[in-house]
Amino acid sequence: MYDGFFRKIEYLRLSITDRCNFFCRYCREKNACKLESKELSKDEIFKIISVFKKLGIKKLRLTGGEPFLRDDIFEIIEYASSIGIKNINVTTNGYLDDEKIAKILKSSLLSINISLDTLNNQRYRVLTGLDVLDKVKSAIKSLSEYKKVKINTVLLRSTNFDEIEDLILFAKENNAIIRFIELMPIGVANRIFDNEFVSIEEVLKRFRKYYEVDVNRNSVAKYYYIEDFDHVAGFINAVSGHFCERCDRVRVSAEGILYNCLFDKTGLDLKEYLTDEDVLEEKVQEFIKKKKFTRNQSTDSMMFRIGG
Repeated sequence: MYDGFFRKIEYLRLSITDRCNFFCRYCREKNACKLESKELSKDEIFKIISVFKKLGIKKLRLTGGEPFLRDDIFEIIEYASSIGIKNINVTTNGYLDDEKIAKILKSSLLSINISLDTLNNQRYRVLTGLDVLDKVKSAIKSLSEYKKVKINTVLLRSTNFDEIEDLILFAKENNAIIRFIELMPIGVANRIFDNEFVSIEEVLKRFRKYYEVDVNRNSVAKYYYIEDFDHVAGFINAVSGHFCERCDRVRVSAEGILYNCLFDKTGLDLKEYLTDEDVLEEKVQEFIKKKKFTRNQSTDSMMFRIGG
């Protein structure tokens, strides 16, 4: 499946819920969460995954909200695997109990991305609203022994700019790859963007010697071997350096809206076409042909509703 600029679209980011047990200050606020949401049913999710598989999607990432708040998440994972999708991944806040960790280890998931923005308990509590840092760190340790784990760190000047080295060392100690992500002007993050934004260039200047490595050509992240730590780290410059020209992804929100870009304000309501998969295929292809070559500069849309 190709868009109008002949970019091959092979990656679907599917939000299965906009519920979350965290209130990260750059993502969601409690008053915004009072708005009613009708997330897709399991059967609706199955139909959407099936159609996108037929259209050539090879990589699936389940997002949220917090995807592990859905009791049927493992059924969704195994369904995707059963129809031939081998590259299945999930993004989570890492607040997982032992039962979920055991199920993850037995599942068809290829990798798990875990959000971790600070190693300081007080900062973590202020940032997320919960005092559960130790539990999240424990989950990373348990999962990284058997699964590919990536740590996602959103750069925030007041929260973690002085923890860069410690975060890299934590990732190294736990056999994980850390990826530093520039804060994006999306939703509530617009309010703190000017004061909190840190560019990837600022982070790289902290290292004495580093060089780029070709870990994954299709990744939005650039990976560098940091000689200071003898470890590889990823850097996603979503603001200071767009990667629109090689974007291979589309997104479906928890309510079933297809978006060509995280920064788009309008999308295609897939629920209107779920009764006829042939029509759904046609509508999806038509919509993806309209995918823009460059993104908007900012959006008021809520990250947790579209799926980060």
